[in-house]
Amino acid sequence: MQAYQADPSSYERRVAQVSNLGYNTPNEGSPWNVPSPELEPGQAPRVFEEVVQLLKGNPSDEELVRAFVDMRAACDADYERACVFLKEQVRAPVKLEGEVVHPTGEPGFISARYAVVILGCRLDVDGRLRDCQVIETGPGRYAEQLIAQTSAHRYSPFMLAGRPVRSRYHVNYNLWLGGPGNMDLPMDKKLEWARLRVGWTPTSSSAWTNLAAQLAVHAPEDPQYPGALEQAYALAPRYWWTATEMAWQRIQAGQHSDALMALRPAIRRSSLGEHPNPYVLETAAAAHIGLKQCTEALAEQRKAVELLPAEWLASERERFQRRLQDYQSACAAP
Repeated sequence: MQAYQADPSSYERRVAQVSNLGYNTPNEGSPWNVPSPELEPGQAPRVFEEVVQLLKGNPSDEELVRAFVDMRAACDADYERACVFLKEQVRAPVKLEGEVVHPTGEPGFISARYAVVILGCRLDVDGRLRDCQVIETGPGRYAEQLIAQTSAHRYSPFMLAGRPVRSRYHVNYNLWLGGPGNMDLPMDKKLEWARLRVGWTPTSSSAWTNLAAQLAVHAPEDPQYPGALEQAYALAPRYWWTATEMAWQRIQAGQHSDALMALRPAIRRSSLGEHPNPYVLETAAAAHIGLKQCTEALAEQRKAVELLPAEWLASERERFQRRLQDYQSACAAP
């Protein structure tokens, strides 16, 4: 749905076929990997005001980091003013200059193959990447070449309320070594490649998310899928797809409160985005109905029905509408 909303013509390429390389590294939701506190809705207004007052002064770099984390927690607690603040006052880094020359492979290299290199760097306020650590590399040894190139690039830094803040930044390189320029694997090789990646780098959130996504699309009944999703979620709990999938799995298991907890970042990210995702809202509605929270469930499911594109699959539109009717009936019953 996210791909379809951004570009309807991209759906087949980006989702139905599913890239075998994983172009986005799902971070843990923070430029610093600092955990957010879990706030109750009643606590969020106070935290919001404290952050606003802090930013009126001359906060240190550490205080700016804490301010962002606390404001995000207030947004996750469904405090709308905090969410609007993040949307208006946070600017993600943007690459300004620098080119990458991809390695060509070892001497005598004949057959084509893929390699993924993911680096976790410190992005300083001067826009330079430093202290890059290898998160994922394989097959081959190309990370050092890419680190040397990356250190010469320049970015705009992470900005909070007009102030540059030092942050963590992940860089993803998808290398096609030898052979023609086609970077897409045959269907029968996609899962094999995804499993190889988690074998090479079992701590890479990108590798586990890629495996879980491949299984979800191509082999949802595979017994490996629940475990792959659990691992992907453990490494990237704030990434919207893993959070939504994990919430849906918990709903099927009757764990409705835990489902809503997992879903909180995805709900806020969806509502703040240009295109709210109906499937995120549908998942939230299912969790609320499981908790017998009819007002919230009906509001989320109505919104999901309204936001589903008119051109979307008729069977899905009917399912969304039927679920809304089921909720209405359940909530109207004495």
